[in-house]
Amino acid sequence: MANKKFRRKRYIILLGFQLKYILYILLFIYIGAAVAGYTVYWTTWVTLGEKLANVYPRSRLIYIFHDANMTLLIRMLIITPIFILIGIFLSHRIAGPIYRISKYLDALKVGDYSHDVTLRKKDELKNLAGKLTELCRKLREDKEKNKNIIKEIEGLLDKSEIPFDVSERIKTEVRRIS
Repeated sequence: MANKKFRRKRYIILLGFQLKYILYILLFIYIGAAVAGYTVYWTTWVTLGEKLANVYPRSRLIYIFHDANMTLLIRMLIITPIFILIGIFLSHRIAGPIYRISKYLDALKVGDYSHDVTLRKKDELKNLAGKLTELCRKLREDKEKNKNIIKEIEGLLDKSEIPFDVSERIKTEVRRIS
């Protein structure tokens, strides 16, 4: 079968998973920013604070520190939506394939082996999708073999001298097993 290209239009597919993924991204970014900010803040302000205390009055230094802190806080709040969008796009590369594989497994569960799992070029979990496609092909082959064996058994039963009702009962049971 030819792989057709498809483009997902919904980026929020598995809300719980994607929300957790975004929260982890934000957590790690803010922890990194806090550690880096505190390190820079501590070393810079302690060093500068001692030197600036001789130049500026104490009330002016407190205003400068407060202004610097507010600027840092505002910038962090401004870039948060950017991090959220990045998290949505990155998590979609995982959530999309999970959603697609889940739908594929639902189809297999009801006996639909007619198609393969196809993922987008930059999606994750391609290895898993490939294994599922191999499994589906094997199941299709086995199903086809079983159909051929059933036809062969039915043909043998038709040619045999077994009573008709027994032959039909055997055919019914063989079809039920497959």
